[in-house]
Amino acid sequence: MNGYTNIDERQFEELLHKEIPISKEMGLTVEEFKPRKVRIGAKLSPNIGFNSSAFGGSIHGVMTLCGWAMVFSNILSLDPNVKIVLQKSSIEYIKPISTDFIAQCELINNEKRDRFFKTYAKVGKARLELQVLIKDGQEVVARYRGLYVIHK
Repeated sequence: MNGYTNIDERQFEELLHKEIPISKEMGLTVEEFKPRKVRIGAKLSPNIGFNSSAFGGSIHGVMTLCGWAMVFSNILSLDPNVKIVLQKSSIEYIKPISTDFIAQCELINNEKRDRFFKTYAKVGKARLELQVLIKDGQEVVARYRGLYVIHK
């Protein structure tokens, strides 16, 4: 992701579709791309599985990208050439998803965020655990946890 320092939702969506082409095929849209909140939308039709609901692999992929985007939005101004990798993840599918959906990740813990930046500045790598949710109204229908690692 060389050379990016400050981009908006549309620019990030273009970058996502260019660097991760399957994101375009999945019908992903960037609804919000801020250091404190990222929202990635997905159309049901290209992600449909058996039983006319969203395919579990697609749900996992959207949620993984949402967490990755949160890390990217936070580290972008500090080091636009950083490498971001997913170390481990887990997901809980609570209810079937039968409509278009949005994965949402919020980073509201200032202490966790500050420690992430300080560790990266000091040793050139850091880890950040994030939670991503998909909701139907106020009800959580999928919950994801991912441990993302950044390094030079």
